[in-house]
Amino acid sequence: MAKFPVPKQPERKSERFDGFRGVDFSTDPTQVSSKRSPWALNMISDSGGHPEKRVGWRTLATADGAINGIFHCELSGVGKFLVHAGTMLYEWNMETNVLIALKSGIANAKSTCFVMNGKAYILTGSEFLVYDGTDVKSVSEIAYVPTTSISMNPAGGGTTYEEINLIQPKRKNSFLADGVSKVYQLDTTEITDVLEVIVNGNTVTEYTVDTSLGRLTFTTAPAKPAIDGQDNVFITFSKTVSGYADRICKCTIATIYGGAGSDRVFLSGNPEMKSTDWVCSLNNPTYWPDFGYTNIGADGTAIVGYARIGDYLAIFKEDNQQDSTIYLRYVLQNSSTGKTAFAVKQGISGVGALAKRAFGYLLDEPLFVSRTGIYALTSNEITYTQAVRNRSYFVDAKLTKEPNLKDAIAAVWKGYYVLCVDGRCYILDGNQNKAYKPQSYGEYVYECYYWDNIPAQCFMVWQGHLFFGTEDGKVCRFSDDRETMDRYSDDGEAIAAEWRSKATDHGDFMRLKTLVKKGSGMMAKPYVRSSVEVIIRTDQDWGKTARVENMSAFDFNDVDYDKFSFVTNDSPQMIPFNSKTKKYSTIQIIVRNTEKDEGFGVFGIILRYTAGNYVK
Repeated sequence: MAKFPVPKQPERKSERFDGFRGVDFSTDPTQVSSKRSPWALNMISDSGGHPEKRVGWRTLATADGAINGIFHCELSGVGKFLVHAGTMLYEWNMETNVLIALKSGIANAKSTCFVMNGKAYILTGSEFLVYDGTDVKSVSEIAYVPTTSISMNPAGGGTTYEEINLIQPKRKNSFLADGVSKVYQLDTTEITDVLEVIVNGNTVTEYTVDTSLGRLTFTTAPAKPAIDGQDNVFITFSKTVSGYADRICKCTIATIYGGAGSDRVFLSGNPEMKSTDWVCSLNNPTYWPDFGYTNIGADGTAIVGYARIGDYLAIFKEDNQQDSTIYLRYVLQNSSTGKTAFAVKQGISGVGALAKRAFGYLLDEPLFVSRTGIYALTSNEITYTQAVRNRSYFVDAKLTKEPNLKDAIAAVWKGYYVLCVDGRCYILDGNQNKAYKPQSYGEYVYECYYWDNIPAQCFMVWQGHLFFGTEDGKVCRFSDDRETMDRYSDDGEAIAAEWRSKATDHGDFMRLKTLVKKGSGMMAKPYVRSSVEVIIRTDQDWGKTARVENMSAFDFNDVDYDKFSFVTNDSPQMIPFNSKTKKYSTIQIIVRNTEKDEGFGVFGIILRYTAGNYVK
């Protein structure tokens, strides 16, 4: 009986994808590293760096009007939460999630808050408010009243002592009475009113005032002081200078700095004086001296934000093709007088800042957003020179196309820099090893991730938890505090999570390949409740579903009987594709989970294939 030769079977080859890092939007899906995804949605690194579905979020409280700010304040040792919603300021009881009205009729605009001396100060771009834990007032109501002149004769003169306070119109003059003169000339004219007169410790009311000349005439001449040379007549008056209070009230950016300490507040962001900032008096944000301002760089180029770098305060300005975009403020201490002054020097030209609510510190380096990506301000340890370096290379192709990037907000949370704009988040991962790209000038860039359905317009981080406010009045938090599977839903709705492999040609784009039916699959991270849809996409086929698999593990504490699998092993789950795909040049594997209250993570993907004819 004749024997026929057995046809030779094509050699089976394999390609493995594992050690996943993050996304890479910088190039074509065929050109990315096998460790990164050309498209991944709502994934984040776990403690080992593997991609898993992000946690969801939930609504805690609801207010009328957009949430313009959420703030945690330590006021004299008592923690308080403030919520600025629409035209209302609330105290938020986090235990009951009740919003208690504190003040109405405030500006409906993004707000800024800082704390000093046990009080919270709030800027809305129209008002400057203060909250002491009980009442909310305009800062002008409690503002410091400076003594502008001392040792004055009744006819005027004397010594200039303190600068006027921009935030309120009151001033005080201190006179030395001669026992004869009735007419007392103030140190300015065109005053608004005289508020109080004290002579030798007693309040006096018998006088007339010429507001135009700034002159007060007593009915009886004040007596000389009991102690020679000691001022004994104190006149408090007001003079309103148009626009002075607005210089402070229209600010929208605040930072605390003082060189080695933190005893001054600097404000900027006034749209009418974009390149100017102001500094308060020592430890006193109710006193803003009228000469306590600095014009930073080119006039009309806006200050966008601040960051502390060593003993310097970096001042970031918007893009300017002619001038420096980063300046450095430092302290000058006068050894003879003990007075502190602040000087500014030019820092870096080129990359300007764009989003004033997107500054943050990741791994102790300040990050900011520009039109070309997210940058870090770095300092050379040897030369102490500063430089800016791109840190967001892997998402820049998408990030820089965001139409409202200037309105982006950011928070640093659990080692991630989270930048949110129009419901989309770009994540820089400070927990993984860095990557090195030429775009970082020999330095590193961060691994990155991308999320959607995060409707945040303001962030607050408190005790390692991330909260946000929405345009429709919701106060929300990410559900990282929950251990149950409902942590994987967005306000009760499913999170669509997806990881795509690179589009691989297995090292030979001129050969047609066939994915064999057996031997290909993925290793999935185990969860109490999980499932996966596997889609195979090739250059010939937009995508076919190869497998839908329930991967839930058994846990009496969290059982969904509709998806109960009787799997009790909490080891990684192996999901074979069991699908044959013919005559492709490139192939891409998409694994996704779109189910509510389900976790999802991927450890690796392996493909087994045979090589066939050349591409014709």
